[in-house]
Amino acid sequence: MPDYSPIHGHQFSYNEGVNAETRRRGSLWYRFITFLVREVIYRATGGLRIQGLEHIPHDGPAIIVANHMSYLDPPALGVPPRRWVRAMAKEELFKGPLGWLLHSIGTHPVRRGSSDTDSIKWFIEQMKQNSLVLMFPEGTRGDGETMGEFQSGVFMLSRRANAPIIPAGIRGTEIMWPRGSKKFRRHRITIVYTAPIEPEDIPRDKVQACRMLAERIADATELAGKRIGLPPSM
Repeated sequence: MPDYSPIHGHQFSYNEGVNAETRRRGSLWYRFITFLVREVIYRATGGLRIQGLEHIPHDGPAIIVANHMSYLDPPALGVPPRRWVRAMAKEELFKGPLGWLLHSIGTHPVRRGSSDTDSIKWFIEQMKQNSLVLMFPEGTRGDGETMGEFQSGVFMLSRRANAPIIPAGIRGTEIMWPRGSKKFRRHRITIVYTAPIEPEDIPRDKVQACRMLAERIADATELAGKRIGLPPSM
């Protein structure tokens, strides 16, 4: 199998020569992978329960932001929308078969400790292509009990791209595969997508903006937990 790591492999450009419908829904390969994850893998490991898909726009640039507690969060949040959901992941994951798969579905590698310039350029390019991008404002996985400090960069990106922010909450993944654990257990996952925050409605004060977004995500996360009988975690 070829090495598609960001250091040794070829850097794909997923937007060159791609028509508008493919940019919106993803390639046949992407749709096959999301179908496999949604209808086979998650169904066999406890099921995936979704609420609020109507809040995700049919087309146009948008940003899904959510709490982050497990490696299972990105695929779980990315498969329900019938759109191509773009995401970023740490460079260390882009090795071997997993690295090949991440590249094949358009995931962008991020090098820890390096400048964010490359990631910002990538994000802006996605917004120009009317993409739906998944982001975790905490920046890293939490402990499943408390929400980490939010990074305010998502607000700048939202305003610059004139893209709405869709707060979302996810529960169940922290039980299936918690941070620091090598054990995987069967459990239902619930996701709640909520009404978008338009760029003009974002407070100019960073502290207020982070507080507002944190409250929206916490509310969605609590509701997601209630759907599967879990106590509040945030």
